[in-house]
Amino acid sequence: MSADPLRIAMFSTATSGGAGAAALRVHDSLRLVGAQSTLYVGRRERMGHAGVVRLYEADEGRQPPLVPNFTIFSVDAPGIPDDVLERIIAEADILNLHWYARFVSLSNIERMSRSGKPVVLTIRDMNPLTGGCHFFHGCSNWKGDCSPCPQFFQSDITLPSAMLEAKQALWDLDNITVVVLSEHTRRIVEMSSLFARSRVETIANPIDTTVFRPQNWEEARREFGVSPQRRVIAYLPSFSSAVKGFDEAQVALRGVSREVAGCLLLCAGELGQTLDAGMDVVNVGFIADKRHLARFYGCADVTLVPSTEETFSNTAAESVACGTPVVGFETGAIAEIAQGKRGRAVPVGDTDALSGALAAILRSKKPAKTELHRYVAKRFGARDIGRRYIKLFDELRANMKADRVATGSNRVSGDGRREARAHLDVMMEQYLERGGHRTMGLQRLLNAAKLFLWSNREFRRKLREKWSTRLRLGA
Repeated sequence: MSADPLRIAMFSTATSGGAGAAALRVHDSLRLVGAQSTLYVGRRERMGHAGVVRLYEADEGRQPPLVPNFTIFSVDAPGIPDDVLERIIAEADILNLHWYARFVSLSNIERMSRSGKPVVLTIRDMNPLTGGCHFFHGCSNWKGDCSPCPQFFQSDITLPSAMLEAKQALWDLDNITVVVLSEHTRRIVEMSSLFARSRVETIANPIDTTVFRPQNWEEARREFGVSPQRRVIAYLPSFSSAVKGFDEAQVALRGVSREVAGCLLLCAGELGQTLDAGMDVVNVGFIADKRHLARFYGCADVTLVPSTEETFSNTAAESVACGTPVVGFETGAIAEIAQGKRGRAVPVGDTDALSGALAAILRSKKPAKTELHRYVAKRFGARDIGRRYIKLFDELRANMKADRVATGSNRVSGDGRREARAHLDVMMEQYLERGGHRTMGLQRLLNAAKLFLWSNREFRRKLREKWSTRLRLGA
């Protein structure tokens, strides 16, 4: 590690959700091992958390509607103002991007990559590799020019191609090191038209093994009202898109119900539609508290993770840390985690194999929970993950050539970059005209109001005093 603490500027649109929470854990891991990490976010969440700073000046812009049966699609946002970003870059040794969509613009990343400071991009979904989509849903056009795009709401506007072209032209790709969370994602990145020549390192998500650890089985079952005689499958449903495997889960569960008697499906999450599992289903609702979630894992015999696309799988790692094996498809880190006593991973989409793996786990002898926990603690411990990031950052900083500050490393000529930027501008104009300027203007007005309220402390103080007085008077 370097003599002076590394100053790391991390960027994540949010600190909630799987990707945002994972970025926050990386931030905490870096601070745990002595780095000066600042996590810049675009949305107000966990603002009391040490080292988390919201950039109120950042603008998400006008984002497209969701196409049914697909995940979100993100277009280039106005992003972080140049003066704000320059100040952040000047104060940092390393720039680390996580889930940045609708927060950091393509031009922001261009400026970062040509700043003379190393840029590390942690892949948390497929958006960095594409012209805007976040998961492939079976499409392979991201390997070329993202044309045609089945996930963009206006098929006659070639904005996805323009955004991918802009990434290829504007970014100094020789100064972007890619961090993947699993070997599965590494293989995907190596097929990318963007990052085929980039350095790729595998560093998994850190897991808090002081929270996710073996639970008292009897107490956990009593807490969730589950009989000790039942065979329990834990499932955290997410119906935001087909890639979370809801349909595959239903088919596999019905198969298990025919093979193993007395099964109970214990769900934690919002059931957006009827779940036909062929067995008793109990939904305990969304669980926000991590210790409560650990007890949820701890009362089950196996956890089902039916996602067809993943970059990691926090659910799989957390479940195994609690001593509960997992069954899922061979995507993300599931194939690496669900081995031996820790569970089973089967080919993506093979619901018969998924059902058979669940039945095999339910019939088998319960594994030693402490053994499963040791695996996660050794492989995904926060200190180890923090040190691995620091080792990479130190190496990148040491290898950075001085002349990059002035010139960068250009794969694309200046004329090529100007043409790509002009093409993107034209496509964005067409998109905004189709999407509606009034909505864009309203969003900017709201952003300006939020910025004023946040920046003007005296105004906020007087507003609080006036409101407190009205409450006391009963007005």
